[in-house]
Amino acid sequence: MWWPVIAAVAAGAGYAGAVEPFWIRPVTYEVVVPGLDPGMDGFRILHLSDLHGRVDVFARAWFWRWAAGCQLAVVTGDLFAWSLSRARVARALNALAATLPTYYVSGNHDWRRGRLAVEPWDPGPGHLDNRAVPLAGGRLWLAGLPDLKRGRPDWAAVVAALPVEGPAVLLSHRPDAVLHPACQRFALVLSGHTHGGQVCLPGGTALVRHTRLPWPYAAGRWEWAPGHTVITSRGLGESELPVRFACRPEVVQVVLRAAAGARVAEGANDVVH
Repeated sequence: MWWPVIAAVAAGAGYAGAVEPFWIRPVTYEVVVPGLDPGMDGFRILHLSDLHGRVDVFARAWFWRWAAGCQLAVVTGDLFAWSLSRARVARALNALAATLPTYYVSGNHDWRRGRLAVEPWDPGPGHLDNRAVPLAGGRLWLAGLPDLKRGRPDWAAVVAALPVEGPAVLLSHRPDAVLHPACQRFALVLSGHTHGGQVCLPGGTALVRHTRLPWPYAAGRWEWAPGHTVITSRGLGESELPVRFACRPEVVQVVLRAAAGARVAEGANDVVH
């Protein structure tokens, strides 16, 4: 009598531990950025987050085809897991940085005893915590904050580094950055941290969201104010509990659009891998 239930539970546990964590989906979002120079329409950003040691995607041909179509790569924190090779992560990120300009901001798991600890990787000039850099001759600005709780975010310094006007993108490990008044300066925020809930109900509703943003937001795209969008990646890895259910890991590509009349679409493009 109980065997069907036991078998279903065992199958679900096997899927959550051995299948879905490795079933990576590529996701594309198109975002209209007010004030973006028309010459930058179609600018593409490859967004990775919450690797937690999982860099299997770097061995897949479709990932590098995606990277080749982008002008920039960003990594929004949480690089390592205690049980997986840090050296392997460093090699993967170095390979990415050799292909694309790569910028990184720290996540909560990247801090140890009050200091940033991402050895053996060295993000070099791509380390964007509390910094802002111009892209394409200043037609677009990219800024970053360290983890909002374990890092030492300096909103004043970041905003002061930007021109008074013009399109700007913020990297923040936690999507809760949009709750800060200074975030109004940014048309787009790219974040992670939530893992999309990691374990969700069928249909994708997260049981645990790890954000103070309004329910039911846990990942994906949300226009948190007119002309202001946050995109939160579900990430590539898992922390503590190495399972995923109804919440596949993902690599995100963001396409910037210059005009409100541009075609805006979002969704997942599954590939065979």
